[in-house]
Amino acid sequence: MSDQRSNQKLAGLYIDAKDVDISHATIDSSLAKVWVDDSVGELAVSLERVLFDGMLDVAARYLEPHGFSLNLENLLAMVDSMRIGVFATVYSKQAIDGRSIAKKLMPNLFMHLPRKKTVGPLLQKFYDEIGRYETELARLQEVETKSKKAMSSAIKDESGRKTAEILAQENTVLREELAKLSRKLARAEDALRSVPSPDGDNQLPVGVRSCVVRGVRPSEGVVMLKTGDAQFSVPLKTLPGIPIINARALSFYEGGVLKSVWVFDPKTDAFSTLLAEVIAVDGRRAKLRFADRREQIVTMAVSEAILTVGTKVVAKFASGYLVDLISIGVDGKSVVADLIFDQQTKRQLESIFIGEVA
Repeated sequence: MSDQRSNQKLAGLYIDAKDVDISHATIDSSLAKVWVDDSVGELAVSLERVLFDGMLDVAARYLEPHGFSLNLENLLAMVDSMRIGVFATVYSKQAIDGRSIAKKLMPNLFMHLPRKKTVGPLLQKFYDEIGRYETELARLQEVETKSKKAMSSAIKDESGRKTAEILAQENTVLREELAKLSRKLARAEDALRSVPSPDGDNQLPVGVRSCVVRGVRPSEGVVMLKTGDAQFSVPLKTLPGIPIINARALSFYEGGVLKSVWVFDPKTDAFSTLLAEVIAVDGRRAKLRFADRREQIVTMAVSEAILTVGTKVVAKFASGYLVDLISIGVDGKSVVADLIFDQQTKRQLESIFIGEVA
């Protein structure tokens, strides 16, 4: 008895039903493979290797390795060429209709790399859609060009010239008003820069300098001030509240040493002041419990590191950052009293200045 393998050919690629009869063939997983013919740009891959993959994903997988750009045009060209075929071994004997008879097979996905001279139906629809967009864009550009020409022509007629004359007159009046305002502003600036006389009411006392707030850094607990060409920082907790950028301030020096700062324009935002109890201390960190039973961990300054568990404190916050922590135990009652006195003094000074301005 002869070997049955002598009655069949090697596995071949079939992508058209008119070439092979598979009605009596069985699936053979040993026929699974990837087949490539670089000379004509054709390739096929067994279905089990691309099972559950999208067609565009499969096309993208083989485009770049074969030197093609991964763009929509090339993807559509490959999808257009995709066919479901088989790898099959066939008998040497053919069917009555002339087709090869498959004995064993493995389904595959056949595709062709993009070809310049071949355009499939899906890719042609893409080209047709792009063509419609280009036609519509050309039409809109033509309408825009005609509209601009019409507007230009309207400006040149009598009505356009009259409108231009009216606008020119209005512009002349506005320029004159602007020149007047500029001159008034220049005179006001000169008066502001002028040095007041020793007997003037607006003469600043000795040691007092005018400043401007240039920066507020709650996370660092400092405020940056500028006076003349000099810039310096002061602790935020020494101020009555949180100033805004460009607010005016006065600084007081004694013996060349900065003693205090008063921000007076505009009114500062108040600190968030809460009463709390120290329930834990670890180095410069302390855990506070507030009156509403809420707890928070804060970092203390060096001067505040002597706090102990059970100490009652007043915590000041600016934009959520701790800027001051004051003990109100037996030794701290005078400090709280001083703070209250400072607030009363500030209100008195504000009422005096408001009265002078009025």
